[in-house]
Amino acid sequence: MVRCPSLVTLDLRPSRSPERMSKIRIMNGPYRGREKTVHDKPLTIGRDAEAGIQILDRSASRFHCEIFPVGGMFFVRDLDSKNGTYVNDERLSDEELLRIGDVIKIGTTEMIFEIGTALADDDSSNRIAYNDDPDVLSNTLEFRVDELSDIAEPIEHEAPSQNIKGLRILYQVGRLISDPNEANDKEARVLDCLVQTMPAECALIFRREATTGKLVPTAVRTSAPHIRPVISRSIIKKTFAENKALHSANALDDERFDRNDSVVSKGIRSVICVPLSSGGQTKGVLYLSRGSTSPAFDQFDLELVSACAIQIGLAHHGMEERRRHRATLWQMMLAMIQSLESRSGEPGRGERCARSCGALAEAMHLSASSRERLRQAGLLHHFERMVEGRRGGAKAWEMLEAVDDLEPVLPLVRLAYERVDATGPQALGGDDLDTEARILTVATAFEERRAQDSGADPNAIIEAMLASPGFDHNVAQLLQACHLDGSLYALEKT
Repeated sequence: MVRCPSLVTLDLRPSRSPERMSKIRIMNGPYRGREKTVHDKPLTIGRDAEAGIQILDRSASRFHCEIFPVGGMFFVRDLDSKNGTYVNDERLSDEELLRIGDVIKIGTTEMIFEIGTALADDDSSNRIAYNDDPDVLSNTLEFRVDELSDIAEPIEHEAPSQNIKGLRILYQVGRLISDPNEANDKEARVLDCLVQTMPAECALIFRREATTGKLVPTAVRTSAPHIRPVISRSIIKKTFAENKALHSANALDDERFDRNDSVVSKGIRSVICVPLSSGGQTKGVLYLSRGSTSPAFDQFDLELVSACAIQIGLAHHGMEERRRHRATLWQMMLAMIQSLESRSGEPGRGERCARSCGALAEAMHLSASSRERLRQAGLLHHFERMVEGRRGGAKAWEMLEAVDDLEPVLPLVRLAYERVDATGPQALGGDDLDTEARILTVATAFEERRAQDSGADPNAIIEAMLASPGFDHNVAQLLQACHLDGSLYALEKT
């Protein structure tokens, strides 16, 4: 078995081209054919609905194993499962580097590691067919979201199993959207949960584009990879425009659809479409449908999906607020650094170092939180020196520590001038410096040497750093790759 090193020395040149993307494909079992693209964050596999890839196998633990990135490559490790994880029929005892064609086996379920992007990750409108028959609305019940509790009298003898099912779905959706890690596929995972547990043939989220005003699909999930969702555009538009939850009756049993071959041939049976609100405004819709082989949605389903939509809307609002807060914090920090740099005659140093940190973190496929932390640390790397010079940094650190949002960043900022050979100010090196610290030290030194000689060749500076024992060789190599492909100088997004 191959132990995962802190940084790997194979081909570290960053590649973001689609053909270099990798995915996991389930080869057998109930979810045969399902695929998942592996990105720049760990991907769990297990029996739980919250796992990145859910498998229905009795031998699988809730969170059985994990695929994680290191330096542009992917490793797999077992998460202390009861029955073990196998790669090419060999049981894992440690982390294992995944190569194209490797087969991961959990119980009887086999998954293959392949090149490409998973079909289910393609959330574009190309996967969707629209049915624009206006008669669909004539067979649709309408409810205002705030009136759902009044649409019918409570059922006195409602089946306990239905209540249990609803509580379980709400619990799973709540856990998924409350995950503190702001994963890009959080809403898609919620749709996966709804497709499996409602169940539904397809589940989609449509949101309004700020630039065009059009309602476009931002997340699409289907019960099988080959299914192409058939969507009623008129229901979506009405739900969004009037902020009403819409529940279609059985279209195939209604004589008004006898003349409509498209509706019959597509097997449109039952649809629930509810608005997604954020900050008091309707920002999109949640759309679920069932095919002709499944029972139609009922009132309980409508209320349950509406409750899920409320959770999604609140989570989206919270996420937008956090994004705005981070952008405001960044602008405040940037203005402060620019002011200090103007006084010290060193304009642009913080921004350039932040850009280098961001490029290295992106090329190494670090998480979004790591990338943000490194950008902030790069911007602040010389704050102490600008405020205090050589008289000590007590005042500078008091100023930074007064900002609560910087608490996770300051320990990293303190390591900006350390070296892996322990020749820095605090004599910290080796294992004392994690991956983020090693990236920051390389970016800081690169910016410092460029500032000392603005006419110096950047590649010559990097070559000198590669020859120095004070810098992580792999990170310095990655810096050179980012310099050569231009990503080191890309415009920074706030």
